[in-house]
Amino acid sequence: MNRRLWLPLCVVASLNFVISADVRGNDVVTKAPSEPIEIKTIYFLFHPCCWQAYGKTAPPDADAKLWASCINWEIKSNAAQKNLISEMQADEVLVIFPIGNGPAMQEIVKHGEKVLGRRCIVVHREGRDPPASWKELSNPFESFLNDSQLEGREEFLKDVPDTIQDELAKEIRHALTVTKGKWNISVLEVIYYSRLCAMDINNEFGLRKLHYDPETVRSLAFGEGFEQCAMTWKQMLVPYMGLKHPAENSFELSVSGAPFLIDATLKERIDITDDIRLFLWENDDGRKIAMFARAWCRLKDPQMYVSVPFERLSLEVREVHNKQCWPKADGKALELQVESGNIKVPIFNGIRRDFDWRATVKTDEEACYLIANNISLAKFRQLLVDAEVVR
Repeated sequence: MNRRLWLPLCVVASLNFVISADVRGNDVVTKAPSEPIEIKTIYFLFHPCCWQAYGKTAPPDADAKLWASCINWEIKSNAAQKNLISEMQADEVLVIFPIGNGPAMQEIVKHGEKVLGRRCIVVHREGRDPPASWKELSNPFESFLNDSQLEGREEFLKDVPDTIQDELAKEIRHALTVTKGKWNISVLEVIYYSRLCAMDINNEFGLRKLHYDPETVRSLAFGEGFEQCAMTWKQMLVPYMGLKHPAENSFELSVSGAPFLIDATLKERIDITDDIRLFLWENDDGRKIAMFARAWCRLKDPQMYVSVPFERLSLEVREVHNKQCWPKADGKALELQVESGNIKVPIFNGIRRDFDWRATVKTDEEACYLIANNISLAKFRQLLVDAEVVR
């Protein structure tokens, strides 16, 4: 889900102690570790209790059956997450991004801290949206970079170290020169939040004497939604932490925002390129479902597409909220382009550069799901693996 309830964190290092605030606001005092640990794997858990945070009873305007299905899916997912925590090796770390402070969320954090000790890091940094008024500016990013008196700029950059301000301003300027299209101001939250969380996590690694080799350490991301926050908040985070390999996404440890995946089983995650992944599911009703996504994405990276042939194929494309994008766009859903008998499907970036989840808009940054009815899983897989990746 996209709803986020952020909580602040204050971490203080003092002599031989690390003092932090847990999800309940209580102080946790831990003796500083004496022996360093070389970390081989980092697990990122994003917002694992969204549905339970909003209650088990569906709101009056919601689909009660769908709501109940998602709650049950989430409860099973939380159990799988806790099992993973219990089975983690001594050279593995869990980084939790909590949502809210409800009982289910507290239970996961307590379990992580009890089992893992200093190898459980809880990130409570608060995300900061850019002012909505910036959307009305003719060139909001140029204004943000060049107008020190821009209304809301000082507050947005509050507590951002000068060195990081300079670093990200340089990155934004470069990206503006190499990308095309109009950006959404939501990407400012993603880039700044991701960079600051990378700083926080690496600081915690240092305080806890946890070390990793950026060339070899591997990472896995999961949580909610599978194609929403669990992808968005790791896309830039991982390279900002210096890791040389992207964090893969685990569907089995996640809950999706797409209703057609509730009864689906992930059959395979396929590496199309070094940073493009194809996820392939089969639904209980026999439908085959696929989605292309970037394993990580930086601000400068172009929007990529996959050109999929659709002749003699019973195929539709739907976005995460189940609006149809093809063959006929549903309302304001993204209307896909058709070229020479192929549909041009955007590969999901997840960085909100071209997308704002607060509004229903036509956008090239959607998690687009291809759903086929009259083809075997093997043939559907081959069709998509062979499809051309284009800009």
